[in-house]
Amino acid sequence: MQHLQPHAVQSAFFRDRVALVTGGASGIGYAVAGKLVGLGAKVAIWDIQKERLDECQERYGDRVLTRSVNVSDKAAVSKAMDELTRAWGGVDHLLNNAGIIGQRMTVQDFDGDELDRVLAVNLKSMFYVSSAFIRASGAESSRSIVNLSSIAARTGGMVGNIAYATTKGAAASFTYALAKELAPHVRVNALAPGVINTEIQKDVFADPASIEAMANLIPLKRLGTAEEVADAAVWLLSDGAAYITGVVLDVSGGR
Repeated sequence: MQHLQPHAVQSAFFRDRVALVTGGASGIGYAVAGKLVGLGAKVAIWDIQKERLDECQERYGDRVLTRSVNVSDKAAVSKAMDELTRAWGGVDHLLNNAGIIGQRMTVQDFDGDELDRVLAVNLKSMFYVSSAFIRASGAESSRSIVNLSSIAARTGGMVGNIAYATTKGAAASFTYALAKELAPHVRVNALAPGVINTEIQKDVFADPASIEAMANLIPLKRLGTAEEVADAAVWLLSDGAAYITGVVLDVSGGR
């Protein structure tokens, strides 16, 4: 009997399904969107980086639907979801990936406006987009959500990133709660990446020495890649993870 390879199985599953990726114009979101398109899915990419969105549209053509959407704005999310469902009939899979680290701050001396901004982008957006996703039509089976948490949820992250770490802890709790709420019709899981070599980390690790020092703290002795996180995300979104819900999966090199 012929056995299908994992990629072939995923291609059969995702073919012509609709996925939505927030923050999908760069970094981990971009890597996930690209893998899903390669597997035959149609992918809606929401971001606020207009030039990057245009590049995605040019690269993938009618396999993607790009929109500039502020996901921390409930009305903007609702409008964009209405446009998506009119264009493609519904949405089957969601990656809540949009997020920011924000300005460094401590509890002793924090900026309330900046705290609100980080909470809105990293956490409120998950409520708004997930709610819109749930209300939208989709496949009769195997709908799924993957949220982006972080190992900062359990380590506390770097000193000065307390707002970011707090939102990522909340993202994990949101995942546990939503998985119970939506079972058995929609699976909900999360990824907790460690230090991943993406643009968002460039301000944190600005020189080779700091990158090497961080790598030495990781059992696998290197930073992760966006593609490695994307592989985990695609698996959790697929029916290869059909009996998995309410899980936060570390992708951290053992840290």
